[in-house]
Amino acid sequence: MTVSNIKEAIRYLVLAFGIGAATSAMANLFIQGEVIFEWLGNFFTSLVSVQLLKSAFWMQAIVLFIGATLILQIRRVFGVTHWSGPAESMFALQYRAGPPLNTRVGTGSVLAAFIACSSGAPVGQYGPVIHLGATVSQSLRERIRIPLRPDIMLSCGISGAITGAFNAPLAATVFVFEVMLRRGSLPVFAAVAFATASAYVVNQVFFDHRLFLPVTIHQPTLLVGCLAALITPLCALVAWFYVCSLQKLQRWSGKITLSPRATIAACALACAAIGSFQPELLGLGRQAMQDMLLGNFDLRLLITLMVGKVLLTSLCIAWGFYGGIVAPALFVGAATGALLAKVLMLLGFGDWTPLLLLNAMAGVTAAVIGAPLTLTLLIVELTGAGINGALVVVTAYASTWLTRKYLTPSYYQAQLNEILVSAKT
Repeated sequence: MTVSNIKEAIRYLVLAFGIGAATSAMANLFIQGEVIFEWLGNFFTSLVSVQLLKSAFWMQAIVLFIGATLILQIRRVFGVTHWSGPAESMFALQYRAGPPLNTRVGTGSVLAAFIACSSGAPVGQYGPVIHLGATVSQSLRERIRIPLRPDIMLSCGISGAITGAFNAPLAATVFVFEVMLRRGSLPVFAAVAFATASAYVVNQVFFDHRLFLPVTIHQPTLLVGCLAALITPLCALVAWFYVCSLQKLQRWSGKITLSPRATIAACALACAAIGSFQPELLGLGRQAMQDMLLGNFDLRLLITLMVGKVLLTSLCIAWGFYGGIVAPALFVGAATGALLAKVLMLLGFGDWTPLLLLNAMAGVTAAVIGAPLTLTLLIVELTGAGINGALVVVTAYASTWLTRKYLTPSYYQAQLNEILVSAKT
């Protein structure tokens, strides 16, 4: 190895360490949006009448309309005509000869997703956090005079952001290579490892993270794990329904002649109305998933939540409340597992809720984004289930294979395919 190669390696490792720390801090701020909007809600609460406060519909509608107004301003200021997300980051990583990531549109998209998640829209944080990391890294590339490899820089930003937001360093590292980059090399791996370690240190020192959904699985046997994996076909079907709903509602939205102002206002009104009757459908749904785990919901409610979350999330993304699809997929998967566990319990087969819930979360979400190994690690890290939680790997891989082979490509892959078609025309 020459002296210039050594200097280049050191430069990239230093940049990786800095990018990991920076994106970790920014991702942590991103997921704190709920706190900001809670403060805004308390402020407006002091200005309105007691009668209005008693109406969940009006309070939720006010917050959503504030979010819609801010998103419209973001579209105007950043000149966004089409939101960008993980698929655009994938294109920049996998096709280095193509155009670089548009940081202006990326910044606008991340801000819009921050507003949508914070205002209670039923969209997720994972995809926007991915794009946050890529956008920050690309911005740094554009400001440094020397040429820097996009695959190293963007990969470091993505892994650092995921680690920061979800305290999931293993899932973050694997996700970069399993989904975003889809090829491996020692320089990229070394840089990503440095960025992830840096992000994790920042998390531990400066931020307080709690488990997204604490789950305890009491020593399941291998046979029980295999039986739980038999829900794979159901997971594949639910994932197909979710991906198709997202795609069809976006295509249908593209054909209507309403302005962005009208569609996002209608969406805010629909979310507020539905949320007043079924509040579990709004937001990330962490408390609702905890209730599913405890068996607090009946069959009718679980079916409502499973189907309603798919349709409402699809509507929000199609009509202006831009955000991620992973958290809703986890919610839909949890409802699927809890539903099947409830049926088995009514038939006298005992309580399989924790194992089935985790398997369905992994099976549905892995098929939706095409990342079985990432989802296995993410489930373990988000739930604290440990080695017993790793039994979901069978369901994750089988569901992803079934969906890709017989039903539909992953949502991210379908979006990437559309970008490739547009790039050729």
